[in-house]
Amino acid sequence: MAKTARLILLLVGAACSRAETPAIPALARLTSEQEVSGAYRQGVARVEDGWIFSTNLALYRTDEGLRETVRNERAIPPEWATRGYNHIGDIDVVAGIVYAPLEQPDFDEGRQAMFRYDAATLQFLDGVEVEQHENSYVAVDPETLTAYTMDWFGGEAQLRYDVKAGWKPLPPLPMSRSVDKVQGADLARGALWLSTDDDRDRLYRVRLPTGETDAIGSLGHVDGEAEGIDATELPSGLLHALSIDAASLPVRFLHFALEPEAGGPP
Repeated sequence: MAKTARLILLLVGAACSRAETPAIPALARLTSEQEVSGAYRQGVARVEDGWIFSTNLALYRTDEGLRETVRNERAIPPEWATRGYNHIGDIDVVAGIVYAPLEQPDFDEGRQAMFRYDAATLQFLDGVEVEQHENSYVAVDPETLTAYTMDWFGGEAQLRYDVKAGWKPLPPLPMSRSVDKVQGADLARGALWLSTDDDRDRLYRVRLPTGETDAIGSLGHVDGEAEGIDATELPSGLLHALSIDAASLPVRFLHFALEPEAGGPP
């Protein structure tokens, strides 16, 4: 009887464990991955002839073959560094402008910043402080110049700003579920696509304007750290994201295509 009871408990425990960690729908399908420079370890954004990558203090531009063409290794101006800003997160590029989220480490201050750079030269243009606690990414709608980000590293809403009005706060966009440890985001196909460093390195789609939020897959390499993401239609797929190995190197550049039910029509 005791042996039978233990077997029942083991089976119940295994079923509960499976229920607590359900499989992620594999709607984002990995098409390829490649190793990139260890410096390209925070954010990524597409430009016409290649990519722009960010790390804590620097920006790098590459061509299609990931050969570096421009760099700015002192991307945070001294006057901003003296105010504590020491971290560039996941960037976006719209109309020749790099939009970059900047953090200083005292999150309780509720003070972070948004910078702009020239996408061709990577030179600093201007910056503005915003009332946020954390600032891991910014994604900018090219049509409306509405910027999306999150107040904390995770949560149930997207903060929004009117860039044209000097980063004037707009009403937040509620999401249908909470997401954790969001590292990057980009806009495409009427949705905001999120990369996270949660327990499964999940990818999410946030439909606009409803805020309906769905898990669509995983970056994989879950023992490492997921980072920024870009959403651009390319032969390699729609989503392009960074993942740092658990040993700090290599940094992987991952490319995902979407099954029709994930992304809908192009």
